[in-house]
Amino acid sequence: MLEKLSRRAIRYTKRAIMGAAFFFTDEQEINRRSSVAGASYNLINSIVGSGVIGMSYSFRQSGYLAGILLLVMVAILTDYSATILLRSGQMAKATTYQELVHNVLGKFGFLWLSLVQFLYPFICLISYNIIIGDTVTKVLHRLWPTIPYLFQNRYIIIFLCSCFVTLPLSLYRNIAKLSQVSLTGLILVLTTVLILIKRGYDTMPFISSGTRDIRVWNSNIAESIGVMAFAFMCQHNSFLIYHSMNDKNLSRWRIVTSLTATIAFIFAVVYALTGYIVFGQQTEGDLLENYCHWDTLINIARLIYAINIMLTFPLECLVCRQVIEIVCSKWISFSSDRSHYIITILIVIASVILSLSTDCLGIVLELNGLLVASSLAYILPALCYLKLKPRSTEFSFDNICSYILLIIGILLTISGFVLPLRHALQEGYYCQHGIEPRYCARMFPKAINHTKIKLKIKSSN
Repeated sequence: MLEKLSRRAIRYTKRAIMGAAFFFTDEQEINRRSSVAGASYNLINSIVGSGVIGMSYSFRQSGYLAGILLLVMVAILTDYSATILLRSGQMAKATTYQELVHNVLGKFGFLWLSLVQFLYPFICLISYNIIIGDTVTKVLHRLWPTIPYLFQNRYIIIFLCSCFVTLPLSLYRNIAKLSQVSLTGLILVLTTVLILIKRGYDTMPFISSGTRDIRVWNSNIAESIGVMAFAFMCQHNSFLIYHSMNDKNLSRWRIVTSLTATIAFIFAVVYALTGYIVFGQQTEGDLLENYCHWDTLINIARLIYAINIMLTFPLECLVCRQVIEIVCSKWISFSSDRSHYIITILIVIASVILSLSTDCLGIVLELNGLLVASSLAYILPALCYLKLKPRSTEFSFDNICSYILLIIGILLTISGFVLPLRHALQEGYYCQHGIEPRYCARMFPKAINHTKIKLKIKSSN
């Protein structure tokens, strides 16, 4: 039995890493189509990735009441933006985001879109690797306290997870094939939320109200919107998901976007309040960093969330790969199969290398939301729709909404250039990584003392 499983594992690894053509180019797999539910799973899973873990951090920036109102606004804008994007695609007879922008805004618009449409999912991949490095190392150390230092190193963990999990999954060609994976990811996210609610309730008595400093309203509104815009970004793979649907039409797509925005909003509010009510202004960009490293229940949540991130990784990698293939096809002509494997491997390698340069998730979420997501989600969809609509409908409700979307996107982009400079001069960027919170000594005294005793015995030897 063990020998049979070993042979299967070796066969799967060879196919995944070496890219055996029959495994990833099977006609049934390539032509597979998803239902409304399957498309919704993919679109929701695209939103409920690394961004949702930063929702509590966004409430820290804006305050909880302002944060809820901003989340409502961002959810509505996301729903409207994804709808007019596909409507514009039908009017322009375009099947991809790049083709739409090229037809409507010309070569400059195409290059602008290609840049931001690659950067957004690519920075997502970097943030996913940061989360994997933060969470898996703590889980392994909890399960195996005397684990060799090699496996406590976040760099090694990111590398191993990339080689054996995220890279093989990213080699799939068709996004419809990932709908079951996305459903699994949503179930894992729901499980994580329930665990955080339970442990947050247990943790509150050990943190004073003065330490939490919960605020109704805070001044860093733009930073908060940046994190939310990052979290709710799904426009970059909307065309991919739309064309993966069976019987695709705008009515069915409208159901998908409305369902996605509603469920994502619920997830985001629950995540945000679960962390912010407990930790207040001490909330980190990665909420799981606020919990004790020796907390078994939280380590289960860390493991579940890390698995969900690994399952979300291929969705964003697929978008990166498509952008590169479309841009490169204008100048380079080479084997479709070979380009598929080479581009995917290069994307994964680049995301791993860059994720080793920082462990501050909050900064990554803010800047990606303000500088990149604002163009993809708000500016470009609004520009395309306004240019395609007839002049006679210039003051229609749809056009007014599009102008509002455009203005919000421009203001967020300007903020993305100004706010980092303000932070650097006034406050500076900082985050706590790998530091045990102070309340943990009171909440888990036996675990902490046991660790100290083991360290003393080891040092005395």
